[in-house]
Amino acid sequence: MKFAIIGAGVTGLLTAYLLKKAGHEVQVISQQQEQVALINENGIIHGENRQQLTAYTDLEHIDSDAFVVLTSTYEELSPIVRLLKIRCASNKIIFLQQGMLFLEKAKTLSHRHIAAAILETDCVKLSDTEIHFDKTPQVTFGLVKGHVEEFQSLLKAASWKAIWVESVEAQLFENVLLASLIDPLTAMMKIQNGELVTNPHAYELFRNLYNELYLAFPEIESLQPIELVAASCAAEPNAISRMLADRLAGDPMEVEGLMLYVLNRTKLELPLFKSLYHLLKTVEVAK
Repeated sequence: MKFAIIGAGVTGLLTAYLLKKAGHEVQVISQQQEQVALINENGIIHGENRQQLTAYTDLEHIDSDAFVVLTSTYEELSPIVRLLKIRCASNKIIFLQQGMLFLEKAKTLSHRHIAAAILETDCVKLSDTEIHFDKTPQVTFGLVKGHVEEFQSLLKAASWKAIWVESVEAQLFENVLLASLIDPLTAMMKIQNGELVTNPHAYELFRNLYNELYLAFPEIESLQPIELVAASCAAEPNAISRMLADRLAGDPMEVEGLMLYVLNRTKLELPLFKSLYHLLKTVEVAK
């Protein structure tokens, strides 16, 4: 199979590395010319392993029969979507992004077959060409539009553990609730997930944030019970959230795609969540 990965943050590099290692043809599209040059020279490195592939700065090199995997942030999507309509009109599209705001963009595309995916990984980006992870990544796929059969080959790829869900929007929303509890707090305070429950001050913020989100989304109590979220953080104390991984790598954090979606979905004020949103946006602007 052929793949074009748009975006070369931690998710893009990991996806490209895994697919290339599994024997697929992989292209990487990055807006950063220096990173493109480094990838073309050094490949993507994980420990002692190196996967050599080709990187470009624009979409015109994407093969017409390649799966196009979008891993860029929501704020970077608009110009990419416009180019996809012109240059990749026949490709199958996969949105591999945090949050749900990207669905608005996905539904404006005229492409016949579009899927969304959720990536679970402990991967961190060490440099523009180097990543590190210990656990086998898991990817959850679901259909946005088109035919399921067009994406079934992704489940058989040896690159990751993969599952298919009937309602990807329901799965995305459940993931949004979980990420909303963990990512903003850990990214803002630069702490590992385990510290949300072992640090009394962090835990107080975590508990207050849960109570605030519960008022807006009562279903969180059944979808993401606070006891299970806390137990998950305690079970993997050294894990870091995706938002923190992006901040540590100096990459744009998915603040808009995750947090703005939550703020737009409810009529409640969510003062703590909104404060975290503005604090993280301030961090991005200050870079």
